[in-house]
Amino acid sequence: MTNAKKAKRQRRDNRPQQRRSGTRNTWLALAALASVLVIVAVVLSSGGGSSATPGAITDLVDPARVSIDRAAGAALQPGEDLPAFSAPSLDGNGSVAWSTFEGSPAVIAIWAPWCPHCQVELPRLASALQDHPSVRLVTIVTAIGQEPGPQPEQYMSDESLSFPVAVDDTDLSLLNGMGVQSFPTTYYVGSDGKVVTSTVGEVDPEQLHAILTQVEAA
Repeated sequence: MTNAKKAKRQRRDNRPQQRRSGTRNTWLALAALASVLVIVAVVLSSGGGSSATPGAITDLVDPARVSIDRAAGAALQPGEDLPAFSAPSLDGNGSVAWSTFEGSPAVIAIWAPWCPHCQVELPRLASALQDHPSVRLVTIVTAIGQEPGPQPEQYMSDESLSFPVAVDDTDLSLLNGMGVQSFPTTYYVGSDGKVVTSTVGEVDPEQLHAILTQVEAA
């Protein structure tokens, strides 16, 4: 047999093996793709694929765990008592209750983690209150997951904020009871428990210091 005939026969004999090898590689590629799709599906279903997963915290806050001594209504007005309220604490350590802050001038800010004005105003409030140590700060986070944005724990950590945060429930009881229409809504309360004034949205630092001075004297 000539060398040419031997080479031709060898190529012919190798064809089934090449076909088997190509088929095996195709199946391996399909299996790898299927594994990737399964992993992606698991990540998305667990909320790991987005920072805007709705209800990650409010799912845990049943309305039975939240109370406020005021029915849904209009915004609180100057001279009106701040309603007593209690809700789970964002840090997981018990609850945040207004009774803890009564008797001292205080600032109560109601915010949503996806609200860009809230993201600016909360650090500004925390900074301003360093010059007014007698005024205490407590906040209420609500409407979690209604718009894309960070989870409140992540926002607090990113901004190195540590003030008390009460978490509203699935019925938005605190939002409605406080008469909130826009974010952030901030109530400034005197030591007598009455609202001195309120603001909505971002407040100029100079104006903020003037308000806090007024609250200290109330």
